[in-house]
Amino acid sequence: MSELANRMKFNHWYLHFIFFLFVAAQQASAQHEGFIYGEIKLKNKQVYTGQIKWSGGQMLWSDILLVAKQDNSNLRYLNEYQLNNLPTKVKEPELDWKFMNLWRDKYPERKSEIFTRFGDIALIHVTGPNEAQLYNKSGSKTRITVDERENRHLGKDIVIFNNEHKNIIKWSTISTIRFFAGPAQLSHIKGSPIYGTVMTTKGAFSGFIQWDKVKYLDNQQLEGKLNGESKVQYEFSNIVTIERTSKGALISLKSGKKKYLTEHRDVSAANRGIVVMHPQWGRVIVTWKAFRSLHFEAVPENMGYHAYADPKKIYATVSTRNHKVYKGNCIFDMDEIWNNELMEGGKDGLYYQIPFKYLIAMRPIGESYSSVTLADQRELILGHHNDVTAKNWGMLIWQRNSRHQYIPWNTISEISFRK
Repeated sequence: MSELANRMKFNHWYLHFIFFLFVAAQQASAQHEGFIYGEIKLKNKQVYTGQIKWSGGQMLWSDILLVAKQDNSNLRYLNEYQLNNLPTKVKEPELDWKFMNLWRDKYPERKSEIFTRFGDIALIHVTGPNEAQLYNKSGSKTRITVDERENRHLGKDIVIFNNEHKNIIKWSTISTIRFFAGPAQLSHIKGSPIYGTVMTTKGAFSGFIQWDKVKYLDNQQLEGKLNGESKVQYEFSNIVTIERTSKGALISLKSGKKKYLTEHRDVSAANRGIVVMHPQWGRVIVTWKAFRSLHFEAVPENMGYHAYADPKKIYATVSTRNHKVYKGNCIFDMDEIWNNELMEGGKDGLYYQIPFKYLIAMRPIGESYSSVTLADQRELILGHHNDVTAKNWGMLIWQRNSRHQYIPWNTISEISFRK
């Protein structure tokens, strides 16, 4: 081989090596930007800045704050007949909602509930022992109070880390909590968020992972019995893939070895769910029966606070069964106004929370389901939630003449959303 050929071969290898180092450095630099970060200002004017662990255990921007609205002022647009014809309380569906924790069907009193991702919140102003004003990134505010079914999310102590120092802040001492992007590296966090692609019975979902709903760092451990005998633990950082089997899970390690684990909640039907979360498309809880495999990946860039864009009002075109069409800004289910709010529903062991800005269309199917088309052209058939069933309270559309038009759910044939 000539000297020129050798030099070209070396240069080619060298460029690939430099590119690999660049990509690795970029991935490493972004590993902690997914953590909640901000400033807590106390009533005595003292200020703490750092990474925040919320009272319900939430650590990531993609985690959910569950609270209740103090009132639903949107109902003032309905007349007495329309109010009296809203869906009433019905028998609770035969689903284990305690198992799913935050995933419960909602009845008329449900209208007070708010599910919002921390990445969509700009500021929380504490106004009472269990009360606050929540400001989203549009500047709009909502008066909120503690939700009776999940009271850990409001009114409790909050932890904030300033480098290595841990501060426990009493709710009663707080004036405001302002959220903003944190550094890409946090010295007190020894692991990195788990990120990967989960293959399910309904396709693949990529994002941050919470295994068994509570394990979210790669220095945490997957547990089980090796070949049904001795107890073992493997750090997620050493695992390449986890594949479900009939009685457990087959894991592939970075060393090239494969291990068969059984008899532990991590690797059995007792698993509380694999949560996959992404700033763009939202969240899905994958039950063990719907889980097929997880392939671990490096955390991409731009997965932090700025990945949650400022919201716009939901704009929809609604076609009715009597062939009328209404277009304009809307209130969906007489509750959701902004496109960063979450549409909820589930089927076949998967339970979704999807921002309206990621929806293309919805079509009611009978009383129990709806067909939902996502921005990636994926079509889901969803039920088990008022957003996608006959328990939906309908839509209010503001037309060009600034008049509002109420459209009951049972008269809707199709809804299309403008991004």
